[in-house]
Amino acid sequence: MSNAEVSEEALEHAARWFAFLGDGDVSDEDRERWHRWLAASADNQRAWDKVERIDRAFHAMPVKSVGDILSDAGRRRRRLLRGLGGALFLAPLGWWGWRQRPAGLGRADLRTAVGEIHEVTLPDGSRLWLNTRSAVSLDFNADHRLLRLWAGELYLETARDARPMRVATALGSAAPLGTAFGVRLTDGRLRVRVDRGRVAVSSVVGDVGERLVEAGQGVIVDGEGRWENPRLPTEESAWRDNLLVANGRRLGDFLDELARYRHGVLRYDQSVADLKLSGGFPLDDTDRILQVLEATLPVKVTRLTPWWVKVESASR
Repeated sequence: MSNAEVSEEALEHAARWFAFLGDGDVSDEDRERWHRWLAASADNQRAWDKVERIDRAFHAMPVKSVGDILSDAGRRRRRLLRGLGGALFLAPLGWWGWRQRPAGLGRADLRTAVGEIHEVTLPDGSRLWLNTRSAVSLDFNADHRLLRLWAGELYLETARDARPMRVATALGSAAPLGTAFGVRLTDGRLRVRVDRGRVAVSSVVGDVGERLVEAGQGVIVDGEGRWENPRLPTEESAWRDNLLVANGRRLGDFLDELARYRHGVLRYDQSVADLKLSGGFPLDDTDRILQVLEATLPVKVTRLTPWWVKVESASR
């Protein structure tokens, strides 16, 4: 295939199709839809080829194949938790999981530990995903629907409901207008990315007021009330399918993101930070991802202890 750049949208779709087809419960109609998607454009074919190359790299490792990993992830994804009766993820908060406990974390209704990703259907029918090391409180009454994100990241597909909905954080809030969107609270910054509909974003600092973020757009607000409008790639939301997707991404940025899903410390030399990486990587076992990096890039992984890992140049 050509070495032409693959679009982020096609790569994310390819990774999602790979995860879906890895599930044992796939119908002939599902496979026909995949064939139609694959034949729709050369971009889709290039994206699929990239995902398959990552699969081959995993098969070359003396570990369980990526297909098995994705199949396990697909089965878990299909087991939705209906309502809140069984949806209180009261994970133990070990030292590695919550090194700095945000104020109010103890009041969270839903939590995930390091490396955990959960999906739940809310009382109004909205679908909520919680990413690794995240915590959220729910306040639903006759007048409003409020989610308070204490830490981490969530993704929300809102259901039709006359009551206004809002996601509140320590740095600002996001009020969706019939939408699907993600909210992330890490490194002292609030990130909002909208996939469908519109979201009104406001900051607790300054007098800028609300900013309306349209589909395909994103915004970042920091603790000083400074606003940015960067291009937030669609691949960011692939974590909902237990995937970390890269499309020509800097290795340093990829490892920073990977560290969120691991216990302990993950460091890297600046000499390898600018290497480029593409593919869809299952998050079920981050050690396997590090093995694939060693097999496909000129890097070596040094494990000082099981909880202290460093990625260096293979030439050192």
